[in-house]
Amino acid sequence: MSSATSSGPTPDGRAPAALRRAVGIPTALATSVGLAFAAIDYLGVVSIAAFAAGDSAWLAVVVAAFLAFIVAGVFGELNGLFPTAAGIRLYLARAAGERLSMTVTFAYMFTVILVIAADAFLIAEALRHVIGGPAVLAYLWIALLVGAAAGSNLAGIKLAGSVQSAVTYLVLVSTTALSLVAIFHVGGAFRTPFSLFGRGGIHGIQAISFGVFLYAAFEWVTTTAEEARTPGVITSGLFLAPLVILATGGIFAFALGHAVPYAQAHGSPYPQLLLGQATLGTVGELWMLAVTLLTAINTFNGGFLVASRFIYAAARERTLPRPFARLNMRAVPWLAVVALAAASLVVAAIVFATGEWLLLVAVGATIEAAVYVVACWCLIRLRSRETRPRPMRLAFGKPLAVVGMAVFGVLALASGFSDPRDPSKFSLLPAAVLAAVLALTAAYVHLAVPRLRSAAAQREQVARPRRRPERGGSGATGV
Repeated sequence: MSSATSSGPTPDGRAPAALRRAVGIPTALATSVGLAFAAIDYLGVVSIAAFAAGDSAWLAVVVAAFLAFIVAGVFGELNGLFPTAAGIRLYLARAAGERLSMTVTFAYMFTVILVIAADAFLIAEALRHVIGGPAVLAYLWIALLVGAAAGSNLAGIKLAGSVQSAVTYLVLVSTTALSLVAIFHVGGAFRTPFSLFGRGGIHGIQAISFGVFLYAAFEWVTTTAEEARTPGVITSGLFLAPLVILATGGIFAFALGHAVPYAQAHGSPYPQLLLGQATLGTVGELWMLAVTLLTAINTFNGGFLVASRFIYAAARERTLPRPFARLNMRAVPWLAVVALAAASLVVAAIVFATGEWLLLVAVGATIEAAVYVVACWCLIRLRSRETRPRPMRLAFGKPLAVVGMAVFGVLALASGFSDPRDPSKFSLLPAAVLAAVLALTAAYVHLAVPRLRSAAAQREQVARPRRRPERGGSGATGV
């Protein structure tokens, strides 16, 4: 196995800089889980509890895990066909066309910034709840955490991967440990823990839809395919991640429903702190505050890691400005990392000023569900169009993809047309924001990408070595 991944020689014949194959299964799993299990997942559990009867929210997490396994299988097979940082753009292009693929994937990339910005606000609120201080001070703390995550990324994939693994596993173990203490330490009877549909079928389905949100973004690990040590690393990460999220998220959901009254958790931006307080008092609250700060590192660090690779691949394919394809001495697309950190801080500042973090959640959930629909459709299309060998083939792939399209299509509509502040009400706002994002990316694809590609073609023409005229050609006198 080579130690780097290359996009081919440059026009002047030099070998280009390349990413390094340093991602093993522990890093792939930590990246996948870390992107999904962010501080915002604690609030996702509260949203599940709004529709699940009694202490049955954990069952919605279990059912949602089966849907996540469908997503893992779909992305696993497609990643095997196109194991590159821009894989989703490539298989969407083969299934639906070049321009549509770029429009969708650029909007998809925006979800990473949305998750980071929303998470930043929630972490800042948790800090303010415990230590007090103005919002500006909390924002400065967030800026430091974003800077730390960007710094670990710029130092190379090995350091970024080590940080991701250590922090993610510490968050999972700590959350699970405190949740278990809450289940067995807090008094009181368990309330209908197996009655997911106790409030009616519609409410049970809504609880499952929010359960799916706990797994959202775990598939982004596919963008590190060019840095995986072996082809099976990404597939293993995809299938193991839902199991890990199920274990931690399910136990936390059961503990929160048992130890904290719903009326107290509803509307709070830091239910994990309430669980810590109800379980171990001030010690538990500080414990969960520390865990919440760690989620910032794993979310920011993992987000920069995967999204920067997608930006790098897009620039390499001349759909983004070419400086984004430049690597530093550690084989890291440094400009992409810096740009992501800056964009995340800008969006976070907007959230701090407006408090509309729930809108980001709704838009992000809608984009994720819509992309799952697109991925399922791509699998169906490419089963007949692509004859190349597949390292991994999803059993019953087409029927499962059809089920996935139907289920995630309903979930996309549900999140896209729900009131971010009250999911039981109707609102056009999330769908309108998504439409605006798609319009902007479509305009970029139609106006900017052709110019970038034309400029690249001109540079290649200039750099291409000219052939010297042969001696003794026409007009030569000869001997």
